[in-house]
Amino acid sequence: MDRVDRADYVERYERRLRDHGHSPETLGWGKLGREHVRFQVMADVVREVGAASVLDVGCGFADLFDHLVQQGWDGDYRGIDIVPGLLAEARRRHPSLDLREADITAYEPAHGSTFDVVVASGVFNARLRSGANRAHIARSVERMYALCRRAVCVDFLSTYVDFQHPDAWHTDPAWALELGRGMSKRLRLRHDYMPFEFALIVYRDDEHPGNVFRPLHESGPAS
Repeated sequence: MDRVDRADYVERYERRLRDHGHSPETLGWGKLGREHVRFQVMADVVREVGAASVLDVGCGFADLFDHLVQQGWDGDYRGIDIVPGLLAEARRRHPSLDLREADITAYEPAHGSTFDVVVASGVFNARLRSGANRAHIARSVERMYALCRRAVCVDFLSTYVDFQHPDAWHTDPAWALELGRGMSKRLRLRHDYMPFEFALIVYRDDEHPGNVFRPLHESGPAS
C-alpha cells in the first residue's frame, strides 16, 4: 500500500472512530451482529486445526480475541493494524495483549516467530485510490501465508452482487481461489455464511485428510 492509499485508509477509520467510538460501524461492518458471523468463520478454522497461536491482521479493536475467548480458546493472540486510533482503543481494552502498528506486507515478528493461524477480516474491502487492490491483496495474503504454520483465513466482499458501493472493493471469488491455489493445493472457499461476502482458507499442509488414494506400491494385486 503506497503512502497516499495508506493515508486515505487511516483517515477513513480515524474519522469513523471519532463518530462512532468502539462500534462495528467504525469498522464499516454494519449492525445486527454481522461481525460475529464473520468471526465465527475464523474461529472455525482455529478450532479445526487446533491452533495455539493466532495473528490477527487488521485487528481493529481486537474483538476477535473476545470472540475466541468466549468459545473457550486460551491460545496466544497477537494483532497488528495500521490505524493508531483503533490500536489505542484495543490496548485500553486489552492491556495484556501484544498489539502493534504494522502493515502485514512489511511485518517482521520478533525472533522470526510464526503463527498457527493468520487471519484478516474486513481488511481488504476499501477501494484504494491507486486502484492497486489486487496487487495489495496478493502481497498481503502471500505474506500471511509465509507467517502461518497451519492455515490462513481471509474474508472479502464478493463480486457476486447486484450493487457495488463506489468506495468499496469487491473481490472476484474466482481470482481469490487462483491466488490461494498458487500457495497450496489444499484450500477452501466459503460463500455460504453471509450474502455478498466470502472467505478464503488456505492450508499450509496440502495433504488431504482421509485421502482415499494410496501410492501405487501400497495397492493390492490386480483382480
